[in-house]
Amino acid sequence: MKNVFLVFGYGIPKDIHKDENYNFYLKMVFNKIYDFVIKQNINNPIIICSGGKTDMFKPYKRTEAEEMIKLLKKLAIRPFLKTFTKDWLFLPEKKSLSTLENFINCKALLKDKKINKANLYVFCEQTREKRIKAVGKKIFDKNYNFQVVPIDFDVSSNRYINPKFLVKKERAELKHSLWALESSENLKKHHELFQEKIDYLRKAGPDVHVEAVKEWWEKKLKEI
Repeated sequence: MKNVFLVFGYGIPKDIHKDENYNFYLKMVFNKIYDFVIKQNINNPIIICSGGKTDMFKPYKRTEAEEMIKLLKKLAIRPFLKTFTKDWLFLPEKKSLSTLENFINCKALLKDKKINKANLYVFCEQTREKRIKAVGKKIFDKNYNFQVVPIDFDVSSNRYINPKFLVKKERAELKHSLWALESSENLKKHHELFQEKIDYLRKAGPDVHVEAVKEWWEKKLKEI
């Protein structure tokens, strides 16, 4: 059975090689993938980095997936690791703007690769664990052994927002994701909502990105 590691993105920093949060996140992800591979004697692991064009810096062409692969490959090709990582396959999923789309598009990519049965390891920020488990179970059937691996990597002010607000946000986003799965029209509206979010954040600018994210969610929680 194939072993697939899904790495979900969280925006695009100006320089992923220097960004504190992404370095913390992806280095921990890398180490956990390494541990799984070594301890379980996994051959030819597939690492899918998932995330679309959420770039806050003009010309807005970069994707989360491609940026994450840059850093993960840099970690993988270190001389003392080449022997262990030479068969690791990195694949980008470059369309997603939300967690729900991460799952839908990763599943489509697996189907395209004719991988209809696999062990799945999903890496995410820890406050999203419950939602990701719930959405993942809706997307993947019993042919996929599903495991969520939460990572507490965020040290920005987002990490320290009032826990009650985070719970409310997570519940609302889960509710909207489940609603989106009810029809193709709902799914289209879901995508439009998250494109609206990207447009809002770009207009606010990268210097106030963290504050703008919270403001957008405070506004949307009253609507969804």
